[in-house]
Amino acid sequence: MSTPVYFVDAFTNAKFCGNQAAVCLFDTERSDEEYQRIAAEFNLSETAIPLPLNGASFKRAERFSLRWFTPTNEVNLCGHATLATAHVIFKEIAFA
Repeated sequence: MSTPVYFVDAFTNAKFCGNQAAVCLFDTERSDEEYQRIAAEFNLSETAIPLPLNGASFKRAERFSLRWFTPTNEVNLCGHATLATAHVIFKEIAFA
């Protein structure tokens, strides 16, 4: 399985500072168990899983669903991982 993964430091302009989050860009939806195993492997406070809605590609999507996983469970919301995901989508994908 080859999946683009970004490690983003939120709330900073300096490397190795701020709040780190992983953002995984899966081309297809995976099982909850797989998402959880991946977050456990990264062992960061949160791993974000954005998925384009309506079957669009990441470059063409206008809306996304977003899920957040800690190493041990899924959580309802994570601010810094949401901002990290927005950074990846807008800076690395949509306008790259």
